[in-house]
Amino acid sequence: MDKKDLSDNILPLTATLEAAMRQLDKGIGGVILCVDLTGKMQGMLTDGDIRRALLKDASLNDAVQDAMNRSFVSGNASATRAEHISQLGSNIRQLPILDAEDRPVDMVSWAEIWRMPVTEPSLGGNEMKYVVDCIDSVWVSSQGGYIDKFQQAFVSFLGGGDALCTSSGTTALHLALIALGIGPGDEVIVPDITFGASANVVIHAGATPVFVDIDSVTWTIDPEKIEAAVTPKTKAIMPVHLYGHPCDMDAVMAIAEKYQLKVIEDCAESLGAEYKGDKAGLVGDVGCFSFFANKVITTGEGGMVVSKNAALIERMAILRDHGMSKQRRYWHLEAGYNYRMTNMQAALGVAQMERISDFLCRREKVVELYNRRLGKIKGIGLPPAAKWAKNIHWLYSITVDKEQLGIDRDRLASRLMEEGIETRPVFPPLHLQPAYGSGRLGRFMVAEQLADRGLCLPTSNGISLDDVDRVCVTIEKIVVDERALQQHRDTQGMKTG
Repeated sequence: MDKKDLSDNILPLTATLEAAMRQLDKGIGGVILCVDLTGKMQGMLTDGDIRRALLKDASLNDAVQDAMNRSFVSGNASATRAEHISQLGSNIRQLPILDAEDRPVDMVSWAEIWRMPVTEPSLGGNEMKYVVDCIDSVWVSSQGGYIDKFQQAFVSFLGGGDALCTSSGTTALHLALIALGIGPGDEVIVPDITFGASANVVIHAGATPVFVDIDSVTWTIDPEKIEAAVTPKTKAIMPVHLYGHPCDMDAVMAIAEKYQLKVIEDCAESLGAEYKGDKAGLVGDVGCFSFFANKVITTGEGGMVVSKNAALIERMAILRDHGMSKQRRYWHLEAGYNYRMTNMQAALGVAQMERISDFLCRREKVVELYNRRLGKIKGIGLPPAAKWAKNIHWLYSITVDKEQLGIDRDRLASRLMEEGIETRPVFPPLHLQPAYGSGRLGRFMVAEQLADRGLCLPTSNGISLDDVDRVCVTIEKIVVDERALQQHRDTQGMKTG
């Protein structure tokens, strides 16, 4: 592994605590290495060291040597990486590596060795057994028994409709648009906060995505903004059940009926979510799901279209399979696509569906603990939870109010990463992105505010409650540290003023 550039981590003993804080604010690993005039390391300095010094009436103008930890542990440049890793532990999170003259030349971090991912697949069921069965039977491509088994399991879970496997959630959306006759000259209304695939497929169909703001309560498409965006060119609405919380589908469907619009539900993040007791995906004309590795269930890549309209599913099946007739082999009725799922992917899907109830139950316990712990912290907003909705919390997502919390979203994410806890920001607004017009549609206040404040925390199917507790404890500690530092800054400012 390449050595790190430590130039931003190293300060002379005479540097001020304020200078150290500015360096730490850059998110450089949470530690300053303090060196003398010869470059020899004399101590380490962290946020905690600075906070403790300030609470003992130190000044921001004091030198780092007055607050640094002189009893630090270091590694030797001649030792192996395995030996360095063995020195890390609960009390040693950053290990400076020194050369023969005691000068810092590298650093090994606990966060690099032990990292809690924001999400990861859980493959501890029959996944291997079913995939091996595919290999043994040589049915490894887009034909085989697991395709139908997966589709049937999916329909059974949703409680109705018909289902069709696809190669991804994105191709599921594209199939739906094409099958519904949406193309050049048409417009599709899309929420401003969603993954780019929702807009990309509209463009690939030859139509134009028209973005509208989101609702501040649900974070999903705002029905009050939809109607104002309808024009004679509008042909469909694409509500996105964002981060596992369903949209207000009654309101969406009422607008669709009034203007004779199609409704394509983007359910990529919401398998198992419910709207007024019904599973998301079967309210509109078509529901589209994703099975990417970070979703509630996974087939690696893969997707599913569902509908109560059997004729529409049949048309999508033809389009998915190169536009070929089901009655006459190699006879193309139209120029279709190869959007098929493999039998091996479907085998994974069958095994995952066998465990989906356990996955969702586990998420409920995770969310309950997150809510209980983080709900006590002023400045952290909890995820949406409308009375009529069941949010499955694809990713447990909070909002960060800098004024109340004393730290902004990006700083909190950086500090968590220093502790080995991965996070993700909420999707940026589509209307601000180069691919979709660079802001030509004006401002979307709710979407922009959520994008500035939203943060997704670890929410894997297999995450332990101990891990959730660790995330919460770490956030609590970071907030205490940051508030103490800010309070001292304010006090120092008053004294100098």
